Amino acid sequence: MTIARIAVYGVALALVTFLIWRWNRGAQRRRFVRAFPAGRDAGWSDADAPFLAVFERAFALKAGWAARVPPSVSPMAVYLALYPEHCIYDDNELARLQRALAARLGKALPKDPLALPLGELAARWRAAPERNRHDEPRDPVPD
Repeated sequence: MTIARIAVYGVALALVTFLIWRWNRGAQRRRFVRAFPAGRDAGWSDADAPFLAVFERAFALKAGWAARVPPSVSPMAVYLALYPEHCIYDDNELARLQRALAARLGKALPKDPLALPLGELAARWRAAPERNRHDEPRDPVPD
């Protein structure tokens, strides 16, 4: 096998991988839009903006999309809206959110934060002890 052939196979593999990733992200965004219609939910206040920004980074949502989700919905419900029943599940989004919550809340982190409503998590985020607070976190959701 020549080096040129190996290079062509490598490029083709990278292209196909990128196309599959792009198709999957597009499908997830369409499912999100279907589950949570456009427009900011009235339950969110301006004080919740830092929490919503972290939620958007954890779930790789477009800017402002987290405010579409009602505060009564849990992170797990959002996750299940993104992944249909026949998908192979991963927990990247949930793990990133849980790491950000653990960094912010410390020992005040509830036992199962992914089952709590987003509104309650946002309230706990705002009420976090001063030692854990970061108004502008450097990278609260590391990949």
